Amino acid sequence: MFSLYGKLFSILRASFSYSGRTARMEFWLFLLFYALMFFAALGADVTYFRQQQPSGFPLLLSLLVGGREPFVWLHLILLSPAMIAITVRRLHDRGHKGWWGLVYLVPLFGLFPMVAMLARKGQQGFNRFGANPLDLAALAKREAQAAKPIYNSVPASAPSPAE
Repeated sequence: MFSLYGKLFSILRASFSYSGRTARMEFWLFLLFYALMFFAALGADVTYFRQQQPSGFPLLLSLLVGGREPFVWLHLILLSPAMIAITVRRLHDRGHKGWWGLVYLVPLFGLFPMVAMLARKGQQGFNRFGANPLDLAALAKREAQAAKPIYNSVPASAPSPAE
């Protein structure tokens, strides 16, 4: 479970990095996180602002965005740069330039080719945007396993130091 948090934190840390490549699982994991956070922000807006008058930080947020769904706007401001960056890196993994992300903006028909592009397997090996992230992950895992110290327990037949 902690690796999931580590993965999300590494994605957020690289939210303004548009270079390199991103694997499919990392992209879809972050898209799920993004959607869950959006619905949580929407739920917070609906429950908080429908039940009482805002005060403090929520009041400041609602004044900044014109009184409409301040937590949703905060979510969009904080997480959209990361979503855009990971989409660009996912397109890089497929061998496309990041400008292909503008296909999302085509009404009704832009979503389907974009999802198809993002769902396909990335290019094998090295492409003009960098090394395959799956190859890098496998290499890092092998190196981490090789670097782990191996602790041998003392055999039961060996005499203890007190003897």
